[in-house]
Amino acid sequence: MSEHKEKTDNKITTYMERSLHAYLKTYFCPDRSRHELKIGRYVADACDGQTIFEIQTGNFSPLVKKIKFYLENTDLDVVVVRPIAQNRRIFWLDAASGELNKPSRPSPRHENIACGIADLFYVRELLGEKRLSFCFVLMDVNEVRLLDGYGKDKKKRATSLDRLAGEIYSLTYINSLDDVRDILFPLLPDSPFSRDELAKCLKLGGLKLWSAQKLLVETGLLSSERDGKRLVFEKR
Repeated sequence: MSEHKEKTDNKITTYMERSLHAYLKTYFCPDRSRHELKIGRYVADACDGQTIFEIQTGNFSPLVKKIKFYLENTDLDVVVVRPIAQNRRIFWLDAASGELNKPSRPSPRHENIACGIADLFYVRELLGEKRLSFCFVLMDVNEVRLLDGYGKDKKKRATSLDRLAGEIYSLTYINSLDDVRDILFPLLPDSPFSRDELAKCLKLGGLKLWSAQKLLVETGLLSSERDGKRLVFEKR
C-alpha cells in the first residue's frame, strides 16, 4: 500500500494513511512514538525495541529487500502482519450529497488463511529464518468507496477511499514450511488430487490459486505430475 510520507529527522510523518494500516500498527505496537521509525536506510512501520512490525495489505514481494536488511543488519525480530478479510462490508459515499450508504449485506468476497499463505510464495526464500515471522490476522474489514465508477450504479472500478478494521477473530503465526504444512494439509484431500480439488479445498482461484500451487510444489510440500492432460498432486 502506498502512503505519502514526509521525513523529519529519524522519524516519518505519515499522510493519507489507510485506517486499517494505522489500526494494526497500534494493535501490535501501542506506543505511537515507536511508529514510522527509520532503521538504517528503511522506515519500519513500528518497532517496540525488540521487534520490527511491518504491516502489509498486498503481496509480500515489495518487502523482500527490506526484510533481508533488517535480518542482516540488526538483531531485532521481524514480524510481517497481513490482514485477512474474512468478512468485508462496503460503504458507498455519494460525493454530491455527502450521504454514506450502509450495506444491506456483507460482500460475497471472503478471504481465508490460505489466501495469506498463498502470498508466501513471493518470500519463500525467507521462510525458516529464525527471527522472522508472518502473522495473519483473520478479521472483519469495512471499506469506504466513492460512487465514481462505471455503470448505472457507478460501482464498477470505483475509488477506494479507506479500509477500517472490524472484529479480530484470530492471529496465526507462520515461521517455517512446517507451519504451512500443519495448516494446509488438513484441508487437502487424500493423495493424489487434481488442481480443481486443490482449488475447492483451499477455496482459491486465479492468481491466489497459482501462487499457492507454486509455493507448495516449489518448496517440496507437494509433488506434481501429468496424468494425461490432468495435473495431479501428492503430499510429501
